[in-house]
Amino acid sequence: MSRAMPGGGAQPKYDVVTRWLHAALASAVVVDLALMSVMHVPPGPGLGVRDWHRQAFELHCRFGPVVAALCVLHWLWICLPFARPGVGYLFPWLRRDRRAVLGGEIRNLVRGTLPDPQELSPFVGSVHGLGLCAVTSSVIGGAISYLGYFTPIPVPGRILHWCTIELIVTSYFVWTFVIAHGFMAAVHTFAGRPQLRALP
Repeated sequence: MSRAMPGGGAQPKYDVVTRWLHAALASAVVVDLALMSVMHVPPGPGLGVRDWHRQAFELHCRFGPVVAALCVLHWLWICLPFARPGVGYLFPWLRRDRRAVLGGEIRNLVRGTLPDPQELSPFVGSVHGLGLCAVTSSVIGGAISYLGYFTPIPVPGRILHWCTIELIVTSYFVWTFVIAHGFMAAVHTFAGRPQLRALP
């Protein structure tokens, strides 16, 4: 729910830092997903054919730390007590009272009724929370791959292989989040209730 400000106006649902971190992380994730869709993973450090698919892989790996840094900063910020709306907004199903509201929103969506754009929606928060978890999982696998390919740390080939599989699997979840995020914004826009400024 939007809180009242001392001057009488409604307090924004999302603080400025949350908005900027979300925008930066989302942009970085889309760039990295685009690179992942065309890259070929070499069989090992210094191995494989050097073509534009290999270059896309190297760009993806070198751009990955940017995504990782933004992801960590996002987590750190939303866990602070003064962040708005905070980490609890992303996981409403962890609280009984929010689960009830979430269930009501889902039932309303099935009937074609959108959440109130002036209120914090547990359903929208759930989509963002699941998306952030998917991005975080991808970042963990990518970090291990980065250490194995671009640092002297001896990461076994089998671990690199399974990290590659994990990155592929989590990338599908991240793509799902990106599409769902865009779909929600489009639905609100075409329904005459634009949310592009309200959603982080």
